[in-house]
Amino acid sequence: MLALVGAGFWVAGQTERRLADVHNELATLQYAAVTTDSEDVEQQLGVARRVPQVGPAAMTDLRDVRATADYWRGGYASITPQKDVNGAVTETDPDILLLSANAAFRASQSDANRATALRRLDAVVKNYADVLRNSPGHVDAAYNYEYAIRVRDNLAKARPAASRSARLLAKPAHESAGDLPAGPTLHGRPGGPPAATDMAQFKIVIPKRGEERKENPEAGKGGVKVRKG
Repeated sequence: MLALVGAGFWVAGQTERRLADVHNELATLQYAAVTTDSEDVEQQLGVARRVPQVGPAAMTDLRDVRATADYWRGGYASITPQKDVNGAVTETDPDILLLSANAAFRASQSDANRATALRRLDAVVKNYADVLRNSPGHVDAAYNYEYAIRVRDNLAKARPAASRSARLLAKPAHESAGDLPAGPTLHGRPGGPPAATDMAQFKIVIPKRGEERKENPEAGKGGVKVRKG
């Protein structure tokens, strides 16, 4: 009996370690590695799939993290909730439902045709409503639901000739900053100094290393203090 319990804990520990590695890749924006490694971990789960709570939770976690990576690298078409034979959504995972709704909204932004964009936004609003029906307390879904409605209403009120809204929605992603992916990431937009800033005015002070402090232990000299009063 103890051997079985020990084996169960060992399997759970190995599964958690693999999941932690995949989450680390997601946090460091290695989206392609997340997709590949999460699929490998899913195939290698083996006995862990049959462990109560551990197996189903691991499968859900892998699916969520893979969908998150697909979303942030622009693979919107690959994020699809589960549906029945009639096409009705049967997905119950709130993370997948939210990512699917977010992906549909992002896809609608790239459509320059006003009528098509409005139809897509109608579907987006419905998707966010599905998320809220499954998870009434989902704050992000509630905010996005209201935001999508306002975007749709503003686009519907605009004159047909004023396609500026569609062009703004289809604004290209920012250029890649260093080794970061292009555009916003799950941590936000890449930072940087303001435009037209002279960086030469900023000086970087590097602390002395231990051996340097030993060679020159004298403290810097300050100015003469003026007695007050």
